[in-house]
Amino acid sequence: MKKLFLFLAVLCLASCSEDANDAHNSVASFSPSDINGTWKETNSGLTIVISGVSNNAMGIGKVTSSGSLGWPSAAIGGNYLTEVEYQNGGYWNAYSHTYYDSGNWYQSGVAGLAMEDNKSSFKIGTAVYVRQ
Repeated sequence: MKKLFLFLAVLCLASCSEDANDAHNSVASFSPSDINGTWKETNSGLTIVISGVSNNAMGIGKVTSSGSLGWPSAAIGGNYLTEVEYQNGGYWNAYSHTYYDSGNWYQSGVAGLAMEDNKSSFKIGTAVYVRQ
């Protein structure tokens, strides 16, 4: 199970520079709060709610469902993303966290969230999250 968590952390830390550049330099109109909402990762079904992001505040992303990852119920409600902060265009940065069998969340790195111009999905590395 720890290998699965490690894989997820690596997946979150992976960066697709082309997606990041496209999102960062997007000509679409974005506001910091566009990232707020419920998002579901297309492969695992991991569902997170990002909230609190605004012009003058950073937000958090809490787990509402672990999908096929099989995380214990203790992981639900945990901070998967913290300090979600708008950068520019369709791009946000956040600290990603990994859940361990010990029942604790640990900061595992920095994640770049690259949103599509239509605001219906974003990527963290190769993982695609769609708005619910």
